Amino acid sequence: MVGPAWTAVSLTVVPSLNARRASLKKTAFGRRDTETRNGNQTGLAPMIPGLYAAATGMIAMEERQAIIANNLANASTSGFKRQNAIQEGFYEVLLGKMGTAQMYNAERGPGGGLKTIETYSDFAGGPIQATGNPLNIAIMGPGFLGVSTPAGDRFTRDGDFTIDAEGQLATKEGYKIQGAGGGGIDVSGGNIEIDSSGTIWVDGQQVDQLRLIEFAEPQLLQRQGDNLYAASEDALAQSAPATETSVAGKALEASNVQVPAEMAQMILGLRAYTANQKVINAVDETMGRLISDVGAPA
Repeated sequence: MVGPAWTAVSLTVVPSLNARRASLKKTAFGRRDTETRNGNQTGLAPMIPGLYAAATGMIAMEERQAIIANNLANASTSGFKRQNAIQEGFYEVLLGKMGTAQMYNAERGPGGGLKTIETYSDFAGGPIQATGNPLNIAIMGPGFLGVSTPAGDRFTRDGDFTIDAEGQLATKEGYKIQGAGGGGIDVSGGNIEIDSSGTIWVDGQQVDQLRLIEFAEPQLLQRQGDNLYAASEDALAQSAPATETSVAGKALEASNVQVPAEMAQMILGLRAYTANQKVINAVDETMGRLISDVGAPA
């Protein structure tokens, strides 16, 4: 790949991404013609290493830009955690799978390139912003709130609550916030207060306590949309009721997205994408001249 090295980022698919990726793959390394050696067909003809490296670099940059765009779009979403993607060069990926460089056939290998290996969420805490709204809480510490959805239990850091038609605490999307026992929390009545332990009081009477869970490996959580996370069996096996988490009432935890830093990364990504595009154009022009000048009859 041509362009700067960096720590990478979360993928939100943009409409043209899949089509563009397919086009780049077809151009750079999707040739179906076969070549013959010693009378035997050997499969795909050798690809042009420069095209492969530049095309995979462009694909990786499009994925990275989409991730950054998603982070920026959620910069004002309470409890949102920015996403990152880990990207590695072709040789690092290949050696990781094969275990030895001796197994790599340099003559027929694609030569270079970049690949997105995985994405992960940055669970660093965001700034706490006072709102004065009794239905707002900010989670301070590593904990997550339990939420009931049609797909099962989910978890969130978003403390911007509403009251649904049944008089129970719910997310903005209408999913019920879970109490200590896993059920809904009835707050119908008068004044609502939520203290630092997550205990809920209505008109001075204790009604329930928020279900707060801490995960030993939060990276095992899977994003589900609507600022919710699903927990795998492994993640649940390493979870426990919160002991290091407290709650700030009448406040919200802001997103941990740093807009200036994301904008700087977006500019770098655009420059890297442009550089790879120039490489493809240069290789194409060189091949054209090779065919027209060298391959032309005298």
